[in-house]
Parts: sequence; C-alpha cells; structure tokens
Amino acid sequence: MNNMRFIDLHCDTIVCEVHRSCGKKNLRSNPEGHLDLLRMKEGGALMQCFALFIPTPSEDPETGKEVSAWEFFNLAADCYEKEIAANRDLIAPALTAEDIEKNAAAGKMSAMLTVEDGVPLDGKIERVDEMFNRGVRIVTLTWNHENSLGFPNISAPEKGLKPFGIEALRRMNELGIVADCSHLSDAGFWDLVKYSKKPFVATHSNAKAQCDIFRNLTDDMLRALGEKGGITGLNYAADFLVENGTHTLISDLVRHAKHIANVAGIEAVALGSDFDGIGCTLEYTDVSGLPMVEEALNRAFTAREVDLITHGNALRVLRDCIGK
Repeated sequence: MNNMRFIDLHCDTIVCEVHRSCGKKNLRSNPEGHLDLLRMKEGGALMQCFALFIPTPSEDPETGKEVSAWEFFNLAADCYEKEIAANRDLIAPALTAEDIEKNAAAGKMSAMLTVEDGVPLDGKIERVDEMFNRGVRIVTLTWNHENSLGFPNISAPEKGLKPFGIEALRRMNELGIVADCSHLSDAGFWDLVKYSKKPFVATHSNAKAQCDIFRNLTDDMLRALGEKGGITGLNYAADFLVENGTHTLISDLVRHAKHIANVAGIEAVALGSDFDGIGCTLEYTDVSGLPMVEEALNRAFTAREVDLITHGNALRVLRDCIGK
C-alpha cells in the first residue's frame, strides 16, 4: 500500500472546520485544524473516516436558521461530497475495504463518510437506507443527548437501546453500516453485544482502567468487543488518556494500546483520533506527525501487530460488516 498506512476511524473536520466556515476553509489545506489532505498525505494516511457531527439543535451555517437534524445531515453530506470531488488528485471515496485498496493502488488516499449521532434518523427506518445510499458506512448511535435510538453514557448509562434502536441496528447489519458505541450508554453497549449480528466498533474510545472517564470502555466491555470481532479506535484526547490531561503524549497512547491488546486481543486495537474534535495539544502536533506514533508502537509491538493497529484491524471489520 505504498507509504499509506493509517486508517483513522473518526475525525470532526468536515463539520467543525469546513462546513461551518461557509467556504472560508477547505479540506485540502487548513493549517488551523488538526487535519487536511496535504498533511494527511505527508503523514501517511491510507483512509480517513470523516464524521458528520450533528449538533443539537442544528442550524444552516450559511443562513443561521435552525434546520432539522436530517436537513443538517444532508447539507453536511453535500459539503463532504463537494470537497472530495474537488480533490480527486489526492483522495477518492471508499464504500468498501476493496475500494480502499483500489484507491491506494492508484496512489490515492480514501475517504469514508460516517455520522456522529443517529439523531437524523428520528424514528424513520427508511432513513437508514437513505444514509447508506449517500455513502454512510459507520453511524455513532448517540452523541451526548437522547435520540430515537437510545441514550448517551454521559447522562443515562443505565438505559439501553430503544425498540427503534434495535430495529435500526438490524437494518444497519443487513445493509452494511457499522454500528459505533462511542458515546452510547453502558446498557446500550450491552444491547449491541446482544442484538448485533455483525462486529461493532468504538470509533474513538480508550481503556477505562487506564483513565477512568465515562467515555472509555471497561475491561468487561473491551473483552466483549473483542469477542464480537470489533475494534476500538484510540482517541487522541489528552483527558481520555490521563485524568485531567491537557497535552497528549505518545507514551500514553501506547499504554492504552497495550492495555486494550492485553485485555481484548491485538485484533481489537485501532486508531480513532477525534481530530478537530479535541481541544488539547499533541506531542506529534497533527495528522502529519503520525509516523512518530508508529515509531513508538514499533517499540512496543511486533511489525505484524503494528500493521493490525494502523490499518489491518479496521480493514477486517469493514470487510466483515460491509462485504468486500
């Protein structure tokens, strides 16, 4: 795959940097953020999942008028498609793991569309198909608010998936949309274990035993995730790595990776930066610094294990959930 090695399961760049700027910032070059296409190429990116974060309430950034979550999703998806199309010399969309490999063979990085917060579904099962047809391949079921699918871990950890959440999960399994439990309630996590017919993921969560915050996964959760064939993407936020942290150290990322591997197996470890959604500083600055992270992983894991963490595990889950 040439020098393209990193698959990142989650960044907020499209909405938090590009879409909200009303054309003042773009995906190709935006030094103010953590991530843009030129720095992705410099850092060795293979595929980036671009999450459409759905704010509550939502507004059209151009008019400032409140819009529905479904309208916001479509506006943000329009922005994503426009940015990818404008930069076809560097990146191409990917709907499957096979697409990622084909794009890499052509010397291009891949972009995969995801959604953070299933609130646009609003109890309408046909919208799962509509999201899939727009190219969405991962849905973070909740953010920090209750929606028609279920409840967030920040406020209602004891409440599980709603009946519509179970119905939507079934349709996601059928179509090939990966369910993401990051932000989901603890009870919702266990409902995913029970009801999902395919592996699911935590796109941007770490190990609770290493940093005891609500968004990280307990050892029991990690074991269950690994047994299900799923993965968790290491979140680069300092306060997800060290309690009250403000500066992310590579050594802390490696510590969490080692713990997850020891508890859930090396096949459960992946990358989920949360770039442009985190407020800390990073020892490796931004996406262009990922080779520094790989160097540290190489000192803690075998070459095969590092390949699994950087891209192999994510490719396997996409094949298992989506198909080729």
